Amino acid sequence: MSTGQKRLYVENGLSQQLILFWLFGNTIYTLLQVNNMDVSLRLGVFVMLNIGLSLFAFLMAVRQKIYLVQWGYMGVALAAFQFARLFWLPEEIVNPMRLGLQGILIVTSVAALAGSIICIQRSRERQNYIDTNDVDLATIQK
Repeated sequence: MSTGQKRLYVENGLSQQLILFWLFGNTIYTLLQVNNMDVSLRLGVFVMLNIGLSLFAFLMAVRQKIYLVQWGYMGVALAAFQFARLFWLPEEIVNPMRLGLQGILIVTSVAALAGSIICIQRSRERQNYIDTNDVDLATIQK
């Protein structure tokens, strides 16, 4: 069985797991940062942003599992956003907590990027196999 043919039947679990790892890491990041922030409007916006990101990431994990390439590109954007958050850490957070938060942001952005690149690559392989072998997806879908 070729890899393209295998992609017709096997779900993309690795991409899903990497995005779920991002979700877990982002939850830890959120909890650690909330404990070190002052109560203000910024805290409320931060919490709401992370709730939205978490819902979006879960939906992305489910969609990447079924080889939807556009969600792979959204994952690349999510990884870039997570990396950009390194520059928005509040000044009141100091070492060693600051280094820990930066480490979490870097690891989670790499995980989201890796999962998304894997999704894009595998989706292209699957679509290429479908196009070259004229596969009727209606006959194999659940």
